[in-house]
Amino acid sequence: MLSEKKSACPMANLDSYSENILTYVRKKLKQKYPDKKPLRTFHAKTIGLVQAKFKVDDDLDDSLKVGLFKEVKTYDAWIRFTNGSPDIEPDNHKAARGMAIKIMDVKSSEYLDEDTEGNTQDIILVTSRIFVPGISCLQINGVKAALTKPLAQYFHAAPVIVTSPKASLAFLKSVIVSPNILEEMYYSGTPYSFGPNKVIKWHARPLKTITSVMPKHPKDDFLRSRLRTDLSKDAKDEISFALLVQFQESEKTEPIDDSGVEWKTPFHHVATIIIPRQEIDPNERTKKDLEFTFS
Repeated sequence: MLSEKKSACPMANLDSYSENILTYVRKKLKQKYPDKKPLRTFHAKTIGLVQAKFKVDDDLDDSLKVGLFKEVKTYDAWIRFTNGSPDIEPDNHKAARGMAIKIMDVKSSEYLDEDTEGNTQDIILVTSRIFVPGISCLQINGVKAALTKPLAQYFHAAPVIVTSPKASLAFLKSVIVSPNILEEMYYSGTPYSFGPNKVIKWHARPLKTITSVMPKHPKDDFLRSRLRTDLSKDAKDEISFALLVQFQESEKTEPIDDSGVEWKTPFHHVATIIIPRQEIDPNERTKKDLEFTFS
């Protein structure tokens, strides 16, 4: 997050709502994985971990030259594309899709928290403009609805749907069947600080021509197969995304304490993410995927 410095330990600033969520998640993970290392609670399935270049625009307005964007530079980065489900499911199941970006060796930013992976900047994106439940007191309901058995899901989701029916419907529409993860739009859903006194949401927009359709008989890992093809040495074009930000202009229309509200402010181009041709299946790539954290 591009914000003023906080404690090096992110757990030091948790409120009671977050504590309740963590306690519940730990309990569910122990039940689900009693004898082995647990997978990630959400976005358990990796479609592909890929290397990328993060190129800061060379014509940014002075108001955008903050932290990571303070100087014109190209950073090394990693991107983890995922299915949002807490379980390893076939790629043709409906799910939110994720694009988690880790930008490496970010020495120019005075706003980064300390982390065990060095000076890195994470940008977490999904295929939804919003995040529901949007208010913190109901987020435990969302977690329980996602991690419990089908009948119990309705019980836990009911307060969220009653409180925010339009946002709940909009969020459900982001749970999609995707023919190609490189052709999806990705958003941060939740807001982030941008320097000491501004607030933004992130957006990654594919520059790849949209051509993919669902296969007639999709295999369980067809999204990974398409990613492998699109990044192969024989691929026609290099893959890239435009990275944009949108600013909070009003606390009323772009609240930071309710991520279920979709912001309508303009987007501003700040960087280009380039994913070069590469092999995505080396054994060391799998190990790195398990070791990386994104937050």
